[in-house]
Amino acid sequence: MLTPSCDEFASEVPFYFVRGNHETRGKFCRNLHHYFSNPNEQQYYEFTWGSTHFTVINKGEDKPDNTEVYADIVAFDSYRMEQLQWFKMITSSNDFKKVSFRVVFMHIPMYYSGDWHGTMHLRKLFSAAFNLANIDICISGHTHSHGVHKPKKEEHNYPIIIGGGPKEGQRTAILLKTTKKTLTLNMLEVDVQIKITERVKRHFCIFLFDC
Repeated sequence: MLTPSCDEFASEVPFYFVRGNHETRGKFCRNLHHYFSNPNEQQYYEFTWGSTHFTVINKGEDKPDNTEVYADIVAFDSYRMEQLQWFKMITSSNDFKKVSFRVVFMHIPMYYSGDWHGTMHLRKLFSAAFNLANIDICISGHTHSHGVHKPKKEEHNYPIIIGGGPKEGQRTAILLKTTKKTLTLNMLEVDVQIKITERVKRHFCIFLFDC
């Protein structure tokens, strides 16, 4: 993944990675930080690009910590709680308040992705916090089916955009463009042979992969 990305654009365009639940598994999961250097050297982070503030939430696993394959040797519940306190601190900062737009990336969306433990725990923790922070949009993956969900009263007062899956006919690329006055999002079908690398020049690229 990294080699062709660098060959095409990532040697010139900033490249960020949003860790998903599959990246918490397998013998190489503990080595992920050797391949990506995120802001503040964490798997959750924030940064400002032009007139837009970006927050990246690392949801962790969608299963409970005591699931047989984990046997309580992980602590994703407390990890999500740690991020909630961090998010509240971020939203009180001047960098967050003074921008034109606020965008959140997280691999698993809090809504429209079933009722597994991780999803429901994240919703319990972050739903009110996101609404109070007045974020403008949340972009996710995970479900393997693209979706565009308008704000829904008493649940999420911001749109939730979900990218497609890895199989042919389901793949999508999401292009986000912001100015001081506008935020524009386009979801493209990758299988239509679009030249994505031509569209991301002079922009950064964020990947939310679905295995």
